[in-house]
Amino acid sequence: MKTYKYVACFVLAFSFFACEKSSEQVDEEIATNVQVDYTVFLQNNNQLNGVVLCSANDEFTVKSAVNSFSNIPSNAIKYRTTTDIGYYSTTNCQATFQWFNAEDSSSKSVALFSDLDVCSINVIAMAYSSELAAVAYERELLGKDKQFVIRINSLNEVADGLVEISLDKKPIDIVMSSNRLFVLTLNEFVSDEFHLSVIDLDDNEVLMELELGLDAQRLFTNSTGKVIISYPELHTTLDPFTLEKTYTTYGENTEPGFVTTQDFFLDSAGKFYFQKNIPNAEIEEVPAIYDFEKNSTVVYLFENFLTETELNMKYNVAQTTSIAYDEKNNYVLIGYQKKGQLDKGGILRITPAPDFKLIDNIDLEGVPKTIFVK
Repeated sequence: MKTYKYVACFVLAFSFFACEKSSEQVDEEIATNVQVDYTVFLQNNNQLNGVVLCSANDEFTVKSAVNSFSNIPSNAIKYRTTTDIGYYSTTNCQATFQWFNAEDSSSKSVALFSDLDVCSINVIAMAYSSELAAVAYERELLGKDKQFVIRINSLNEVADGLVEISLDKKPIDIVMSSNRLFVLTLNEFVSDEFHLSVIDLDDNEVLMELELGLDAQRLFTNSTGKVIISYPELHTTLDPFTLEKTYTTYGENTEPGFVTTQDFFLDSAGKFYFQKNIPNAEIEEVPAIYDFEKNSTVVYLFENFLTETELNMKYNVAQTTSIAYDEKNNYVLIGYQKKGQLDKGGILRITPAPDFKLIDNIDLEGVPKTIFVK
């Protein structure tokens, strides 16, 4: 087990690898204490569909399909919160936004860009709240530079609730918090520097623009609604009301690496569950947990808790594709794709470090891309 520690100017940053090796003679421990359902969005045949998994009476099974939310193209733009997920997708130059609430299993959809030729624009990012959907896009103008726009739609009265805000820089990522929209932009034609535009959603005006320097790459929100501006070697925490900044730096070899994650999950304690790339690991995309309070990362290398037979034959793990946390049972859920099978996957359940162990597994007809715990 490798442990790295580095004292930064603000915090203690460190990461370590969970490393308890399982034995081929020891069966999986099935110890479900509380009945919990998981809603899982699976990729199969270039489509995303939802299923509900049930864990009860020592069984981990597929319970039902989410029939009201299906047939989303696998290349749809995703935006998720703790309880919701939304997808923006286009079919035959028609744009649709669909969202699903995992708490009450409700879903809705609205048509977007009915006034524009969807095939003439490039949608870059999307975010939404219970009332609004915001879409960042760019389009070519004949004889002019590209036009960068944030379109804000009411989810209740789409036809009457349309607002467009022009930007002078390319939008890269957007998040919503505290009735404000935060837009990461890039000055790609002049300085290659990043900025953050803060838009008030009450009056749909840009309040201010903050300079972020080079290498800002992603926006997240934490469990308290603060905005996380992620760089490869640090992150900035921005208060959505006061816009005060707190800087967290990482030491050498301690970068959590969540800037590249394709899926993530926040628990009630504020821990961030994500996919981390480890180039020298047997499986390069592995599950990891970052603690914002302690600035520490726990990395779960598959070869440290699965035998070679389990890894390459029984579960046949190719890479981590999603992650979640079941707080009632203290289980980390690891969605994975199977080797050589684009539309086959499964979910492993483990208990987290320091007392981690393999609990059980379920094979699925599809690759888990997002997991909600109900």
